[in-house]
Amino acid sequence: MESAVTEIFYRLSTAFFWPVALALLALFVLSLADLGSLLVQSRRRANAPASDLPALANALAASLRNGTRPHLGAASLSPSLARFWDMLEARLARLDSHEHLDLWLDETLQREEMRVANRLDLTRTLVRIAPMLGLAGTIIPLGPALQSLLAGDMAGMVNHLVIGFGAVVCGLVLGGIAYVLTLTRERWARVDLKEMENLCELVLRALPEAAHVRGAAQFAGAHA
Repeated sequence: MESAVTEIFYRLSTAFFWPVALALLALFVLSLADLGSLLVQSRRRANAPASDLPALANALAASLRNGTRPHLGAASLSPSLARFWDMLEARLARLDSHEHLDLWLDETLQREEMRVANRLDLTRTLVRIAPMLGLAGTIIPLGPALQSLLAGDMAGMVNHLVIGFGAVVCGLVLGGIAYVLTLTRERWARVDLKEMENLCELVLRALPEAAHVRGAAQFAGAHA
């Protein structure tokens, strides 16, 4: 009975070797590609213009005082903020009123936060999974290595141990790369989301003021 159970566990553990090995290799290649993408993105962010919050406020207020659609003109925007403003501007153009503008802006900002969180979840998952795969890839070859040792096949035992040590190194490096990717993108996300919050606050402050100015002008014209 004991030998049958041992044989079952041995067969199960060896059956998982190739899925674990292939997953480690595939994720390692993907993490290297993602690291290269991060380096390119880092260089682009370093060369991209920074957002000028006072200029944004002035440009937004000026366009609203003139009674035109909210427009930032030539104000400096970071790439992420420019993309967010394009989405915000398109949705503002479809609004019939600004009665629930605060709720609408909050919902738009939450959508962006969820998009960023979904992107970060990929590398966060790798940080946890990589050591598990590395440990599994290390322990699984120990069974065949012990079998080779019992059979007196030292070369076979060494080959299995080399595979196990390679798997744990691959898993640790994969986890380290994923950790660096996660930390860097979390820092970028905090900066980008803070800029988006500031822009939403500017829009929230400016639009009611513009509506009040237009209402006062219409009232004055009606009683002139």
